[in-house]
Amino acid sequence: MSDDLLDPYFEPYVDDEGLFSYLHRFFSRHNSLNTWEHCQKVAQEAKRLANVYHADPVIAEQAGWLHDIGTIVPNEEKIHICDQMNINILEEEREFPYILHQKLSRDMTTKVFGLTEPLLLNAIECHTTLRADIGLMDKVLFVADKLSWDNADAAPYIKEMRSKAVDSLEDAIMVYMDHVWRNREHMKVVHPWLIEAREVLIQRKG
Repeated sequence: MSDDLLDPYFEPYVDDEGLFSYLHRFFSRHNSLNTWEHCQKVAQEAKRLANVYHADPVIAEQAGWLHDIGTIVPNEEKIHICDQMNINILEEEREFPYILHQKLSRDMTTKVFGLTEPLLLNAIECHTTLRADIGLMDKVLFVADKLSWDNADAAPYIKEMRSKAVDSLEDAIMVYMDHVWRNREHMKVVHPWLIEAREVLIQRKG
């Protein structure tokens, strides 16, 4: 990958500035302060859930801040950049490139910020879909991301999901998974990772 591939999107990151301050500038530069507001809500919720479920709250908060940095790449460019970064692209992702932002966000987190913690990277990479190999941090970020969609009309499952999350992250996840499954014929794509994750959770409940 060319070192300058991400230059149009990212200014050099200097540790002294701090991640939070940099990301505020980053999203502002891209006229995406609504996304930054969303990321802050996700970070706050992820940190809260991490404390409840005994995950690392620092990693959870960082994951919330970083999980959507890939959204600033226009959809028509996502496939090209993923190809150049040697990110595997599934057929469903070529059909609906927006979903590639989770994979882009993971690689950008390492290439731009030098962060390599596997728990952080894995959670970012599957925060939209989950996948079969579900870790605790993955569940924390996934649920936090969905709970940040506080518009009940746009996300009618939120109230039930929030209620389930009090006692079980997996029960909260299944509320969302079942919503997707009921509406799958009306969706552009249903990502294979989500299908696999749903099957794993169903099997666990036996």
